[in-house]
Amino acid sequence: MPIVQISRIQHRRGKSTDLPQLAAGELGWVIDDQKLYIGNGTLADGAPAIGNTEIVTTGSSAFGAALKYLYHGYLGDPGISGDATQRTLQTKLDERVSVKDFNAKGDGSTDDASAINKALEKLYRNTDKTDVRARRILFFPAGQYNITAEIKIPPYAHLVGEGQDKTILYRTGSGDNLAVTVDNAGNGHGSIGSGSAVTPKNISIEGITFKQGTAKVGLSIDSTTNSYARNCKWQGTYASGGADASGSKAVSNQSTTALPSSNVVFDQCSFTKYARLIDLSHDITSVRFRDCDFSVAYYGARLGQATNGSANGLITGPRNIQFLNSRWSDIGQNAISVLNNGGIKNVVSFGNWYAKTVGNNFEGVGSIREVPVVDYNADECESIADYFERSDLRRTDGSSELNMAPEVQGIGKQVKAVKQISLANNTSTATTTTLEFPSGSASLGKSIVLNYKIERGANLRVGTFTMCASSAGVQYDDNFNESASDVGVELTAVIGRDDSTSLDKTVIVKYTTTNSGSAATMDVEVETLV
Repeated sequence: MPIVQISRIQHRRGKSTDLPQLAAGELGWVIDDQKLYIGNGTLADGAPAIGNTEIVTTGSSAFGAALKYLYHGYLGDPGISGDATQRTLQTKLDERVSVKDFNAKGDGSTDDASAINKALEKLYRNTDKTDVRARRILFFPAGQYNITAEIKIPPYAHLVGEGQDKTILYRTGSGDNLAVTVDNAGNGHGSIGSGSAVTPKNISIEGITFKQGTAKVGLSIDSTTNSYARNCKWQGTYASGGADASGSKAVSNQSTTALPSSNVVFDQCSFTKYARLIDLSHDITSVRFRDCDFSVAYYGARLGQATNGSANGLITGPRNIQFLNSRWSDIGQNAISVLNNGGIKNVVSFGNWYAKTVGNNFEGVGSIREVPVVDYNADECESIADYFERSDLRRTDGSSELNMAPEVQGIGKQVKAVKQISLANNTSTATTTTLEFPSGSASLGKSIVLNYKIERGANLRVGTFTMCASSAGVQYDDNFNESASDVGVELTAVIGRDDSTSLDKTVIVKYTTTNSGSAATMDVEVETLV
């Protein structure tokens, strides 16, 4: 039977001044204020207080207050809140934008490329190109954001994730690279700056892992200036022991001669599982890698592979490139390789740790196929206070083929940290100090300076031991001052063959001591023109 009519339920209604005490559960509608109330009931019924309770509606003062924000400080400090300005909740929330506001999922299955690129476009490629208020932080909540297209990072972008291996941008399938910098018109690579567009600059990326599913580029810093990455990770697909693959690069660059890249910093970042972790050939200056981890690669940093001194954007190549206080491991060839192409110069390695698994062609310590850990073939390059683990293992690894290759080779200077050596008493036969400098080739060409201090009892000597080594032999000179009596130590240098080959390729520093009844202690700093 169809319902044709129901009874009308009546509630109290009227002006706010006429609102009575409502019965328990009774509703009262205030017409002039557009507010709704319900009766509390009696104390005997269990009500906490006699009266009426407002039900929150769009017209209620409680609803309006809920949409306001006032900063109260730590533990609700009234001294702070008294000076703070009340704002709408919408204004407060708009201070930071999430990629999920643009329908990115981060669920490890949805293709989020379009949503991420849309967010980047709307926040940083703003219509009038000048309104800085649109350049908010773009937040990536923890999750895996699968992408099937290149992520285009425009000028002033500030991307913030929740940390390495928490926020992950995962490039699936084949095709282009993972991420590239673009101008504010969306132009990339050789088209950056077309039509007076603003070039990539002032970009910040924090706490994001860029994961590559193909042997492509993780990040191409193209014509990019004044930009920064911190606590990020680049992870590819390269497996330890694999061959070189020039297209597999964690960080690369493209520039034009008119628009080179400059002043880019990577701080506390990780680079792993690319054939070439860092591959820079186009014109770029002032790039710093600070406190970073480099691991599992054919080359660590390959600088100047395509630089030719004549093509657009390949005139000078990389200059003023610094690797500072970083760690390198499981790299088959050179950790740092600088090619003598174009105008490359001023590459500095300072305070780095090079593990025994660097420069050994993945064959283990002592392999005859070992190559220099750092190979400088351009001017004005230095290695300062670096530590090379495999050098300390040369005589303890049990191999018949001791390390042939030097730590640093090419055109440059190596300054090692101070090392302390014990010199035994009464050694009439020249004994090695354990200071050995392999050349890595049949033709020695080394200038080696030892700045040293020898203490023996109350006697002290400070001096400079200089060696000039070539395939014809080694000449040396010891200039020193002593505090009082002769410390009774004589330093010499010879060319030896501390390897399994038949060639003399190693400069060996030796010593003899008198019989004074006590050993000597030598602190030495080594400077080598490599």
